[in-house]
Amino acid sequence: MSALTLPRRILRLQYTLVRLPWEVLEAKVISQMDSENPARVGYERVAGTVDGVVGAVLGDADLSKRGEAMRSAAYDRARASALDVEAERIRAEAKAQKEQTEAAAKARVEQAREEADDKIAKAADDEISDKIEAGRKATAKLEADRERADNIAQARIDAAEAEREAKLDEVEREKQEAEEPQKKVMKKAAAKAEAADDKREDAERLSDVVEAKE
Repeated sequence: MSALTLPRRILRLQYTLVRLPWEVLEAKVISQMDSENPARVGYERVAGTVDGVVGAVLGDADLSKRGEAMRSAAYDRARASALDVEAERIRAEAKAQKEQTEAAAKARVEQAREEADDKIAKAADDEISDKIEAGRKATAKLEADRERADNIAQARIDAAEAEREAKLDEVEREKQEAEEPQKKVMKKAAAKAEAADDKREDAERLSDVVEAKE
C-alpha cells in the first residue's frame, strides 16, 4: 500500500459523508423535477463536475465516471432544451410569419374583391347612367317628333280651315250673285204691284167721286 492510499481512502470517505445531503436532495427534490428543468440541469452539471474533479483527484474512477456521465447528461439535456426553445422560437416565428403572410394575402384578396366590386358597381352605374341618358334622348326625340307631327297636323288643319272658309266665301258669293237678278225681278214686281195699287186706289177714288155726283 502506498503512502497516498490511506489518505485518499479517508478523503473519499469524507467526500461520501459530505455528499450525503446532496444525495438526499437528489432523491427527494431533484429527481422529482422535469428532466429539462433549468434548476435540475444546473444542479446536475455542477454536481457532475464536482464528482468528476474529486474522482480524478482521489483516483476514484467510478466517481469520476459517474460525475462525467451526470455532467454530460445534464449538458445534453440543457442543449436539447435549448434546441427545443430555439425550435419553439422558430416555430413561433414561422407561425407568426405564416399568419402575417395569410393576413396579407387575405387583405390583398379582400382589396381585390373590393376593387372588383367597385368596378362592377361603377360599370353598373355607368350602364344605368347610359340607359338613363339614352332614355332621355329618346324621350326628347319623341317629344320633338310629336311636336313636329302636331305642327304638321295643325298646319294641315289650318290649311283645311282656310280652304273651307274660301269655299264658303265662294259659295256665298255665288249665292249672292245668283240671288241678285231675282232680287231685281222681285224689286220690279214690287214696284209694279205698288204702281197697280196706286192706280187702283186712284180708280176707287174716281169712282167714289162719280157716284157722289150722281
